[in-house]
Amino acid sequence: MNPFKESVHFYTRHIESLLILSAVIVLPLLLLHNMTINYVHFLAVLTGAPVVASFYNLFLLLLFLTLVQIAFAQFVISEREGEERPLRKAFRMFFENGFSVFLFGIVYVLAVCIGLLLFVVPGVIVLILFYLTPYLTVMKQKSPWQCFRSALEMGKRHFVPILGLMILTSAIQWLISLIGMASVTFVTTSFGAIFFTQILLTVLIFPFIAVLFTMYTYKWSAESVRATETEGLAVEG
Repeated sequence: MNPFKESVHFYTRHIESLLILSAVIVLPLLLLHNMTINYVHFLAVLTGAPVVASFYNLFLLLLFLTLVQIAFAQFVISEREGEERPLRKAFRMFFENGFSVFLFGIVYVLAVCIGLLLFVVPGVIVLILFYLTPYLTVMKQKSPWQCFRSALEMGKRHFVPILGLMILTSAIQWLISLIGMASVTFVTTSFGAIFFTQILLTVLIFPFIAVLFTMYTYKWSAESVRATETEGLAVEG
């Protein structure tokens, strides 16, 4: 089955578990991100340094994004392989490996942000080349420091598809957010209502994005393994 269709089916079949993961892991980080950014923007207005606030916003958003992916990737893989208690394993993966992924994320996101701020294109390239590291961390059951080379190789081979998936998911998220915001503002202009609607939509949408990238990474990993085995057989022959 096409990974996109498979992702849609998986999301609809397991939406309850995915939303539990999202509520427990994604929601608190989103709230922390918004509170921190509001404080940083306040300081930026006082000091006249809006660029610093924008950099910090981008840095924190990408860092949290890198971190939370491992829980959803573990849940998808556990379900695909028929393991028991996949939700429990997803939480365990997050709490046991979150710190190492967090440290890797700091280095990775710093490189992305610096590239984006200086020349834009290098930042996008770094973002794409190492984007699959959290997913491979789960699939290989190794630390991100042991998987980033594999992610680099996969990123090189599938650079355009990864970029396309990023554009596609960004467009889907933007469209749904636009419709949601328009619906809310039609009823009320309350900042609280708009804020919590935006948070709620992110909690709903992000699991699908993580599932989608997990499915594609799983497919590309399997293809890479088959190609390596075929090359080995050809050499032996």
